[in-house]
Amino acid sequence: MLCRGQPSTHCNMKFGFFCLTIFFLFPLFRKVAEDAEFLLYGVTLFKRIYADFKQAAREHKFIVRDFAFDESEIEKERSERDALGADVKKQTLMLVRWIKTNFSEAFVAWVHIKALRTFVESVLRFGLPVNFVSFAVLPTKKSEKKVRDILDSSFAHLVGRGGSETMDDPMLIQSGQSEYYPYVYFPLSLDFIK
Repeated sequence: MLCRGQPSTHCNMKFGFFCLTIFFLFPLFRKVAEDAEFLLYGVTLFKRIYADFKQAAREHKFIVRDFAFDESEIEKERSERDALGADVKKQTLMLVRWIKTNFSEAFVAWVHIKALRTFVESVLRFGLPVNFVSFAVLPTKKSEKKVRDILDSSFAHLVGRGGSETMDDPMLIQSGQSEYYPYVYFPLSLDFIK
């Protein structure tokens, strides 16, 4: 095992191992795994030089660990992994079922909050008495500008009542709107599945 912080590169490491002992089997040197901190290499050696190799590796700040192949241990790990995979699949199905059941309630609550926000914003912007109509518009990408122009011309008489036409108005800045319209506008994104 080699720490990533060590200055040896992959090639230097191969040749470094080769230089540690003359009985090193160079073709049987392979990288097994790596993560953010360590690199794990598998090395195959002759038994008679194992102790010399281990000592030389320690001098070069490599950590040598023995690996004993045990078929029963590998089979046990494989069965545990399969059991965990089946459990993840079961839990995923339960989660999807729960999401499908509760999505409608969450969506209704979200739309209700948007309606309340629209009401409060219209009262704050246009004052009392309350006299407004709320509606949702779903234009296509091509017709979005045309719909916006029609709405602007239809509600142009509200520009004076709604306060400032510029974004300098502190009320507009606090409401989080990036553009001013003569009507209250809140986008409602319906792209839940991507």
